[in-house]
Amino acid sequence: MLQTLAGQLHVAVTGPVPDPRIGFRAGAALVRNAMTDPQVMTASMRILSQQFLTDLKITGPVPAARLTALIEQLALGFTTALRDQVREAAEGVGRDEREAWRAHQEQLQHQIRHALLHDPLTSLPNRAALTAYLDTVIAGKPATRIGVCLLNLQRFAAINDTYGTGIADLLLQDVARCLRGLATEREHYLAHLGADTFALVAEDTTGPDDVIKTADAVLRLLRHPRRVDGHDLAVTAKAGIVERPVNGNHPHDLLRAAAMALTWARHDTPAPSWALFEPARETLDIRRHQLTHALPAAVRGGELTLAYQPIIGLRDNTITGMHALPRWHHPTLGPIPAAEFLDLAERIGLAVPFSTHLLHQACARAATWQSTPQSPMLSIDCVTTHLRDPGVVTTVTAALDASGLPPGQLQLAVAQDALQDPSDDLAFTLDGLARTGIHLAVNNTGGPAHLAESPISTVILDPRLLHGLDVYLPTYASTSTTLAWLIEMFHDLARAVTATDVRNRDQLEALNDLGCDTARGNYLAHPMTPQAAEQLSTPRTTSHRRLCGDRGIGDGPLGPPTPSSTRLLHSSKSRCPVLGVNSRSPEHSKVGMANPTSIVGAVGCR
Repeated sequence: MLQTLAGQLHVAVTGPVPDPRIGFRAGAALVRNAMTDPQVMTASMRILSQQFLTDLKITGPVPAARLTALIEQLALGFTTALRDQVREAAEGVGRDEREAWRAHQEQLQHQIRHALLHDPLTSLPNRAALTAYLDTVIAGKPATRIGVCLLNLQRFAAINDTYGTGIADLLLQDVARCLRGLATEREHYLAHLGADTFALVAEDTTGPDDVIKTADAVLRLLRHPRRVDGHDLAVTAKAGIVERPVNGNHPHDLLRAAAMALTWARHDTPAPSWALFEPARETLDIRRHQLTHALPAAVRGGELTLAYQPIIGLRDNTITGMHALPRWHHPTLGPIPAAEFLDLAERIGLAVPFSTHLLHQACARAATWQSTPQSPMLSIDCVTTHLRDPGVVTTVTAALDASGLPPGQLQLAVAQDALQDPSDDLAFTLDGLARTGIHLAVNNTGGPAHLAESPISTVILDPRLLHGLDVYLPTYASTSTTLAWLIEMFHDLARAVTATDVRNRDQLEALNDLGCDTARGNYLAHPMTPQAAEQLSTPRTTSHRRLCGDRGIGDGPLGPPTPSSTRLLHSSKSRCPVLGVNSRSPEHSKVGMANPTSIVGAVGCR
């Protein structure tokens, strides 16, 4: 290569036409051939300038001038080529670094995407990945059906607390492997939604049975104890299932419906292994949640009111009391059944303030009736939760003091379980309430257990006992015998007996003949507004309110019977239902009841 360069330089110096570019190309050739050491270049330029012409025996000013130009071009070509080489090398290094950085970033993005869309413990798709998958299915298969099955491991929290998170994590991984095999076999999409919850998605289903079969298969797989790190762990599962057409759905709707069904499966009694989503039940759940949020405001805002149903003395057909029944008229949902919102108050921890509010309201109203000693007693239910409140005696005393109602004119009706409390707390509370001077009644659903040693003065018969009191039913004789035995036994214990939910004449006559003391029910009088109750409870100086066998209360001061006023119903027979012959012996007098106000007066029924 050096000889070639030397020949080219000789031609450039001695040739007929000078070409300085030969020096430039020669300098670039040195760089291309890796002769880039500065010392090499310096030595080359010195040899050319001092010895080249002498060694070739070339003389004269023209060759010398040409050689000087060639040396300048040689240096320029060398430095230019070297600069370009260095720049290309730098660019190559930058390009390699950029490609390496880009590959690293892509790897990081993949890892981040995997972490965002997969559970770190089981490596299964998580909720975000499941939502994206459902979006894809809904967009791509609008004419098909789809099923979602949510699975929740039972007792997982107990296993986690007992054996620690390490064993619990191994259990989750074992369950995930088990479910992955089943999902692969059935071509279902499997996701781990966190903690102890998994999801299976079945595409192109033909009905709920397809998803139910999958749920059954999973439950069978998890039925047997699992061996995890030397421990036999018994774990079962509950499943919530939704199956519906794809069109018109959203991933969140499907997951919410499956989660709601899973809640049903976990809390229903008797406990099922799985539950299928039902739109009608969803409506009830939504209503319950609406009422849950509305009930506290209803207590504070005065939406809760009381209706009053007369308690009739069967011995002399008089009003002995008024039983307060809670009412709630929701602004948008309308009237709410009492059983529904009373149960709701228990569930959300409002039973005590709810009961306290109604007690104050009822006592204040009943105090307006107390113009004579014959005024009717106020009867109101007291839930067991309120009885367990340490301040219940103070609450009752405060309600009486604030209203001015005499203690003897208040009766609290408690549930049967108040007498069956294994501790002495409720018994102590009942004794404390009795010492305030109020009356206590028990809603009896069985026999006289724990009744003799309690301060209960009145037993309220279970309304279900009256269902067989129909002369056309074969159960009439056995029901009558049972009631006769109960009533006689309670009378032997010196307790008055009250029947509720009296619906027809047969029930009323049977109760009358069996010696029941008092009764209430829609056959005798419907629940009425506080104003109507006050009118009915106010004594008259002239003839008292009259019961007409054919018309109920039709010609009295209250006018025709309406839902807001009392309705004393009647029979087509000649006697008034509450004026039937009382065969009860005189010794079966009322115990613990207030003096009655006559609703018959001097004029009886024709």
